[in-house]
Amino acid sequence: MGFTKSEADTNLYRIVVDGKLLIIFLYVDDLILKGDEQLILSCKEDLIMEFEMKYMGLMHYFLELEVWKGDGELFVSQGKYAFEIL
Repeated sequence: MGFTKSEADTNLYRIVVDGKLLIIFLYVDDLILKGDEQLILSCKEDLIMEFEMKYMGLMHYFLELEVWKGDGELFVSQGKYAFEIL
């Protein structure tokens, strides 16, 4: 699909199309897409044709991280995990 694998993280891939960035992060059987909305939609369509997948919606929890998306911002916390430990 033309993605470049990150040298810093073997689970991170990126591609720039017409000046727009798309990032894929893979972890076991989870996939996170971040970038231009049209590129995300196109990438999901391509991936669904190649692999059995289902869309789980916006990410809220990932690897003990809580994730909230606000207007132009992204908030990441380990509050739930810390509470469970305590």
